[in-house]
Amino acid sequence: MTWAGLPWLAAGIAIRGERQNIRGLRNKFQYNFHNTSDNYSQYVPLALVSGLQLAGVKGHTNIGRYTASAFLSLAIMATLVNGIKYSAKEMRPDGTTRNSFPSGHTATAFATATILHKEYGLTRSPWYSLAGYALATATGCMRVLNNRHWISDTFAGAGLGVLSTELGYTMADLLFKDRGLLLPYRTDATDLIIHPSFFNVQMGLGIGSQSLDLVKGNDELQEYYEDINIRKLRLSRATVVGVEGAYFLNRYIGIGGRMRIVSRKVKNWEDFTQNPIIGFMLSAPQLNGFVDNYTLHVMSDHLSEFSMSGGVYFNYPLSSRVALGAKLLAGRSYLHGVDINAEVAGHQRDIDITVEQENGKRVLTYEVLGNASNNGKEYRAVWDYLNVEGSRAINLGTGVSITFAHKSMIAWKIFADYDFTRRNYTIRHMPTAFIREAARSLTFDGQPVTDVDQFFQPNVYTQKKNISNVVIGGAFVITL
Repeated sequence: MTWAGLPWLAAGIAIRGERQNIRGLRNKFQYNFHNTSDNYSQYVPLALVSGLQLAGVKGHTNIGRYTASAFLSLAIMATLVNGIKYSAKEMRPDGTTRNSFPSGHTATAFATATILHKEYGLTRSPWYSLAGYALATATGCMRVLNNRHWISDTFAGAGLGVLSTELGYTMADLLFKDRGLLLPYRTDATDLIIHPSFFNVQMGLGIGSQSLDLVKGNDELQEYYEDINIRKLRLSRATVVGVEGAYFLNRYIGIGGRMRIVSRKVKNWEDFTQNPIIGFMLSAPQLNGFVDNYTLHVMSDHLSEFSMSGGVYFNYPLSSRVALGAKLLAGRSYLHGVDINAEVAGHQRDIDITVEQENGKRVLTYEVLGNASNNGKEYRAVWDYLNVEGSRAINLGTGVSITFAHKSMIAWKIFADYDFTRRNYTIRHMPTAFIREAARSLTFDGQPVTDVDQFFQPNVYTQKKNISNVVIGGAFVITL
């Protein structure tokens, strides 16, 4: 019996606060993704074990004891998952039902993968374990991509799946004693000298804060924000989740890769949505009715990064149970940034735009004509107020780790990683787009405007920025 599932369950609870941001990253790159293979992949490890048993391929137990162990494992899993589901009543990300947490598909996939691990991975080849857990991980990822679950649901489901099979097999051990055993486990311990290859699921926390200067070198934004003394988006520490694996050519050198999601909350995005024009229109008595409602809709208040990288891994075993590791990686990084929409509603008025030159710069001024009794028909405007996006970029990474063997080819890893990216950030800022809808008539220096769009182009600015990220974290490891 191991308690390897508990850290997964704890991780699922811990990252619930990041679920919206990781979903935002999914929406950017795979918004219309739909694939039903996760409905079947959750059962593949169980089907493989059952097929091998029926074909007469010896595993840890005979078919009778295996059937009892699998039944107990899945019964415990179903009880735990459904008990939590209908107690937590978590809304799914697609808004259909309130039974999202935890993911039943992921729990089933990891429960059946652990059955495969116990029956054939620990007795015949660790590649059975790798295949089962890799497929279970893919099932969890598919549930997120299909917009049926939050990432926290899948982590918790994985933990419950592993824990349920451990409990199921323990109960079968108590019931059957020594009856029905065929192949013994090759070892109850994990030997990091013999088995340095690995697959892991990891979680970590970024150290130190970051900032992004939005107005540096941008005259229009500098002028707009100079009165409220705001320059930088301040970013929180990063939350990191990912998977990683490597195949070692010998006990010291291997090749492998990593997929990782890094999410940073923008702590002061509200500062950049202060709109003095709206503030004046809401407070001025003579403009009563022109702006009745002003609302900001936060589509994303995080910078969320997805990266894929590969490279060389190094391993130095201090003993059969403790090993030091290092790596050199290069890959590609994708970013989903800040997305703030605005909504204004009121009654149309006549608006005049004037242009002035201040210190050699062209400045537009908007004037609402008439008084409060001069209102026109109702209007409603929704537009992109502030967007911060990043280009694709090369990601360079390195790191060190220490791995501690647990048992049954399971290990725990503590790591410290350093990642570097240099990318172009594009800031789009458009505070007055509502006037396009709010203007009953629009004049420019007293003359009717024929091309309205020329006054409502966003301020766009691009800058290069280096981001260095140090991540401290832990990982659940399957050794091969």
